[in-house]
Amino acid sequence: MITIARHEMLQSEAIHNASLGAGGDMIVYTLTTSPGDATSEVTGTHPPTDEPYPGFEAEMEQQLTKSDALTTETQRDALRHLFREFREIFSKDSNDCGVTDLHTVRIPTDPQAQPTFVRQYRIPLAAYDSIQEILDKLLEKQIIRECNSTYNSPIWPVLKPTGKWRLTIDYRPLNKQVPLSRWPMIHLDQELAKVKEACFFSTVDIANGFWTMRVDPVDQYKLAFSFGNRQYTWNRCPFGYSNSPAEFNIFLHKAMADASARGNLIYVDDILMRSRTFEEHLAEIRHVLGQLAAAGAKLAITKGQWCRTKVKYVGLTVGADGIEPLAERIQAIRNIKAPTSVSELRSFLGVCNYSRQFIEDYADIARPLTELLRKDNPFAWGGPQAQSFRQMKEKLCSAPCLAYPDKDKEFYLEASFSPQCLSAALAQKYDTDQRVVAYASRPLSTVEIKFSDCEKALLATVWAVEHFRSYIGGQKVIIETCHQPVVFLNSQRLREGRVSNSRIASWMMALQGYDVEIKYAQNHKMALGQGLAQCQHCDCEEQSSAQSLIITTPSLPSNHHYYDENICQGLPKVYVDGCSFHHESQIRAGVGIAWVDVEANEPQCYQLGSKSSQYAEIAAALIALQQAARQAVAQLVICSDSNYARHSFISHFPTWKAHGMKNARNKEVKHSELFLACDRLVTTQGMTIYWKKVKGHSQTPGPDRDGNDEADRLAKQGAEQGTPWEFQENWLPSPRTYAVNAITRRQAKEKKQDPQSCPQTLHLGRKPGDADLVTMQERDPAIQSIRQLWLKPSSQTTTPPLLDSQELKDLWAVQTHLKLEKGLLVHSYKGQGPPRWVVPTDHRGVMLTHAHDSLVGGHRGYKATLNTLRQVAYWPSMTRDTKSYVQGCLVCCQFQPSHPLGRAPLQARGVTFPWSNLQIDWIGPVPKSSRGNKYLLTVTCAFTKWVECLPAPNDTAMTTAILLLNHVFSRWGLPLSIDSDQGTHFTSHVMTNLYEILGINAKFHISYHPQSSGQVERANRTIIGMLKKYVNNSGKDWDVKLPLVLMAIRSTPHRSTGITPYEMMTGREMTLPLHLLYHPEDISVATAYTTHQYVTDLREHLRDTFAWAQENLEASAKGSKAYYDRKASHHEYQVGDKVFYFRFTKPVGISKKFLPSWSGPFEIIGKLSPVAYRIRVSKPKQPSAYKWVHANQIKPYKPGPLQGEATATPQ
Repeated sequence: MITIARHEMLQSEAIHNASLGAGGDMIVYTLTTSPGDATSEVTGTHPPTDEPYPGFEAEMEQQLTKSDALTTETQRDALRHLFREFREIFSKDSNDCGVTDLHTVRIPTDPQAQPTFVRQYRIPLAAYDSIQEILDKLLEKQIIRECNSTYNSPIWPVLKPTGKWRLTIDYRPLNKQVPLSRWPMIHLDQELAKVKEACFFSTVDIANGFWTMRVDPVDQYKLAFSFGNRQYTWNRCPFGYSNSPAEFNIFLHKAMADASARGNLIYVDDILMRSRTFEEHLAEIRHVLGQLAAAGAKLAITKGQWCRTKVKYVGLTVGADGIEPLAERIQAIRNIKAPTSVSELRSFLGVCNYSRQFIEDYADIARPLTELLRKDNPFAWGGPQAQSFRQMKEKLCSAPCLAYPDKDKEFYLEASFSPQCLSAALAQKYDTDQRVVAYASRPLSTVEIKFSDCEKALLATVWAVEHFRSYIGGQKVIIETCHQPVVFLNSQRLREGRVSNSRIASWMMALQGYDVEIKYAQNHKMALGQGLAQCQHCDCEEQSSAQSLIITTPSLPSNHHYYDENICQGLPKVYVDGCSFHHESQIRAGVGIAWVDVEANEPQCYQLGSKSSQYAEIAAALIALQQAARQAVAQLVICSDSNYARHSFISHFPTWKAHGMKNARNKEVKHSELFLACDRLVTTQGMTIYWKKVKGHSQTPGPDRDGNDEADRLAKQGAEQGTPWEFQENWLPSPRTYAVNAITRRQAKEKKQDPQSCPQTLHLGRKPGDADLVTMQERDPAIQSIRQLWLKPSSQTTTPPLLDSQELKDLWAVQTHLKLEKGLLVHSYKGQGPPRWVVPTDHRGVMLTHAHDSLVGGHRGYKATLNTLRQVAYWPSMTRDTKSYVQGCLVCCQFQPSHPLGRAPLQARGVTFPWSNLQIDWIGPVPKSSRGNKYLLTVTCAFTKWVECLPAPNDTAMTTAILLLNHVFSRWGLPLSIDSDQGTHFTSHVMTNLYEILGINAKFHISYHPQSSGQVERANRTIIGMLKKYVNNSGKDWDVKLPLVLMAIRSTPHRSTGITPYEMMTGREMTLPLHLLYHPEDISVATAYTTHQYVTDLREHLRDTFAWAQENLEASAKGSKAYYDRKASHHEYQVGDKVFYFRFTKPVGISKKFLPSWSGPFEIIGKLSPVAYRIRVSKPKQPSAYKWVHANQIKPYKPGPLQGEATATPQ
């Protein structure tokens, strides 16, 4: 008898999912092939609704409400029926689990290893009853059993947020004896990339998955643990065993052997199912549940996710649109407070690192934080770290949804770099938009940091292609770049030519296996958020100062006027910016000009109309040059955040001009009219322009940020309501310029052969007229006050009026030597020499730069510079300012003098006791002896002056450790500390581990300061000097003579103590051959001692000897210090001081005569003693590097008030 329980209309494909349920029950639907067709009705009984455990129906309905992919009640009924069909597979409580016969867990320990037995320590009393209740339930279900084992691991209860206790067992000692399983794990990002075009997602959670697997009976005793007065072990695989995840993954792959073929994803114990349609997904759930039921597993229905549009999977949100970070993880990161220790910082970075694929420029953003994890770096939380911490949280909280890669579409790749990191983004086009597939970044190695910008651009491209190879495969990749070298790397011309650079050749080979198309797009930025790195143009070579470029750069023409800003203190400075944006369907462009050292009367913001941002950047430079020309500014520093404008003028413009303003593709350079107008203006005015790159929208406080932000604000204001500006070809007539022709002998010789050749012209700038000089004086308050007194003699009084500044007081004191000539205030001392111009305050830096820094200034001393200035200029504090300027000149400090200045006072070590402090050092290589030895390890005791010298075939760290342990420490015992240099044979892991095990304090001396190990260095000299006198002609028997040389040294009274080292160590004099020859009777009639008497007398003798030696050592130390300090000049530095460090090593391949003797300036960040300091030797935006230095190796840097902030030069 069949009755109709319910009547439903389904499409014909639904019939494929109809099947018999448990016990032969069947739910039957009315099926139709299409609406309107005749129906064939099949009826049956409704499936039973008896629950496998109380609350099953409620839990099932709760899961159905979360199944947001189910759109109809019919679909929910189908899933509800499926749950009821497999109701026996769901676990009944938290301790319920299945059991499988597919896989058995082994614990492969070494048979020779000792059992790991760790006694149970005390646990919280509040957890005692809960743990006992848990054990009773596990015993009841036969998951554990009682035992008596030689192994034991302690338990430790953990309190859950719910208030219940969790049983955990510390298996760490056992895990150390078990080899880690090498079961191959999938690459999660690669597998998730296959999840595409799915609309239905489900995850399955196996209840107590590890307990599903049995442990082999022969290994169960190894898992023993104790509680109370009983010992238990596991019948099933426990949590805490190191190989449990891998063993469970093996079990799942056995149970679901076809998972990969069906598109399901298994990662450790997480199972993901995805399908396009509901019917396919329902069939897949049925298939998976059937496999797991057959394998003996049970599921937790409440922990699974069924038929959803998005599911949580291994810390990610996986859905139809793509992959996103887990919302709960984002909320947890948002609530994290700033770390206060290295461990907290490591935890924070561990959480962030899991989601780094969502963060653009992750490595660059996290660099200030990762630097704190280095061993040598102290944990100092400052501004850069706080900014990085905030930025990391903001990036994670606003992480994008990454698209799934489509194998039918081509990829778009952008790779770029910053000074410290590489960054990449992979994208694909969807309709008109580009969606990011993945981000990637990594820090540059210490070698790669030294690459030029060209090489970094090439490296970033090749690295990005290889990093994303699992996504790219054989698909086409379009790389759009603003670096011409990247285009050249894949060009036909390079492939057909011969590549001599092995690095570029290897990069070319790396790209051969990919279908790569590289397109050049100047200043291009893909629509991938805010872009990757800062660089937009290539700057292959490091730019030096403008002066050195004029001399040493053969590729620049003699009339080049644009240089990279390096050392140009005291020059006028202007911040420029251009912008272009859409507003109400119109393009609006503007220019902002922010002057620092020049008072400009012109408007500071201009409106350009419908122009591009590149046009606005060049127009901003042109307008600034026009204003500078009106103000008679001969030298100018232009500060801009535009790499395009800076590199165009510095690097590209000479080449463009030489080729008729054509680029490498023989096309007209964009905005060439602006470039040529700038060049005409600078050339006719005799101007020299220095470009300075400033960071756009910087968060670091300082004048550059303020100036650039002001220029940015003015540019945006100018685009809306600025003064209209239009380009004019020749707006200013060409004034008379002042130049000097510099010619060498070779040029003179060439000129005789070729009369048409011209010498190199050195432009000193536009010659200012009297009106310009008067205008400058009028801006100076003090000079203007004096001028007013001369212009209005009736206002003069016998007392200085309004002397409210020192400058005015100084000028009033020399008023008898001042006079006005054509409105210009000049100084003339008793009519001697021509009148000298009184220089206003804001122009004195320019005068000092001309007199000292320029080519004709020659960086001479302050007296020569002062004499040069006195010929044309005067101001009251000229002598003081000139001396301060020259003493603070960065170039002079680096090149003069050629050796460290003076020396610091000698630091006393203090009196110790025998064998408490040792000094060690290696001698060699020396001529190889007949026994194969080439080195000598010298060990000296700072108190007794005892010397050990051991021959060895090499000077490795392992040899050092063996000699010290077997031949030194085994004879005389362990010292408290050992002093040595920083050679790798003393600083390697072998030696540091030896010191740590033996409890010895290792002290490493400052590099290039052998005085720190003076005693062992002197012993080396003595040993070598004595061996020279005794070795044979071949010099191969030195290790045979060495013991007798040491005998002579040990038996000779030391000058510092007055006692022989042998007596200091043994309490008696050494018996020498000389004693046996001339006083044998003294030896034969020696007093007989009992053991007790000898020990007592020896102690008393040693006590007297040590006291005598200490007095002599103190007296000797005082005498040495007094003698040494006669020529000492002590300057004690403080943390924060700037210093120069002497260059002890010079780069290979460069003449030492033209290299600076000092590097820096560097900042002192630590102070160990009055003579030992720690300095930071890294450049800004580079990984922190530190060095310990001695006061004798540094000198102070004190910039004058007219100098700018100095930048440290590399060592």
